[in-house]
Amino acid sequence: MGLVEKNDIEQCLKSISSNCDPEIAALIREGIESDRLSSADKFVRWLLSKAISNDGSPELCAKLAALVREHLDDNAPCDLICEFMTACQNAFETLLSSLDGDDFGEPHAFERRRRLANLMAFIGHMFRQRAIRGNSIIQSVLNALLGWDQRRSRWQGQPQEYEVSSACTLLSTVGSAYVGENQGSRVYLSRLKGLETAGPWSDTTQRDIAAVIDTWEQEWSSKAPALSESTLLEST
Repeated sequence: MGLVEKNDIEQCLKSISSNCDPEIAALIREGIESDRLSSADKFVRWLLSKAISNDGSPELCAKLAALVREHLDDNAPCDLICEFMTACQNAFETLLSSLDGDDFGEPHAFERRRRLANLMAFIGHMFRQRAIRGNSIIQSVLNALLGWDQRRSRWQGQPQEYEVSSACTLLSTVGSAYVGENQGSRVYLSRLKGLETAGPWSDTTQRDIAAVIDTWEQEWSSKAPALSESTLLEST
C-alpha cells in the first residue's frame, strides 16, 4: 500500500481524535500507543482484529475506518478501501476454514464462532458507513455461508447452524442499504425462508432467521425483480 504512509495515518487519527466521540478517541489513543501504525496495512489489520475480537465493537471500529477514509486525500481512500476488503475477505476465509469440522463443545470453537459473527457485523457496518465497496464481498460471503453452487447455479445442501446465524447477522446489519443497491438480495431472503423449516436450529438461530425474514421480506420483495436465482446472483 503505497498511497497511505505511517505519517498520513497518524496525522489523520490525531486530527480525528480532536473532534470525535470519546469512545472513538479512546480507540485512536490505543492504536497510537500500541505503535500499530507503522504502515496503513498494519493499521487495517489492527482495526480488524479489534473489531472481531471476543470483546470487540464492530460498529465502533467501522465508524473509525469511515472517518479515516474521509480524512485522507483524494487518492488514498480507494487504496484503503481495497485493503479493508482484502483483509475482511481473508479473515472470513480463515475463520470459515477453521470452523469446518470443529468440535463445537470446545471453548475455542465458541470463540471462533463469536469472531465470525463479529466479522459479519463489521463488514455490515463498513458497508453502511461506505468504508468498503460492499456488493461483491457481501455476495461472496453470503454465497459461501448459505451454500451457493456457482458451477451448478443452485443452492447446495444445508449449511451449518453457525453459517446460517452468521448470514443473518450480516443481512440484519446491512439492512435496507444493501437492498437498495443489489437486486439479488431477494435470493438470500428466499434461501432463508427455505432454511427456516429445514432445521433443527437452536431457538436463537430460529429467532434470527425469522427476524430477518419478517423485517426485510416486504422491502426486498418490492425492490428486487422476479428473476431466477442464477440470473440474480450472476448480475450483481
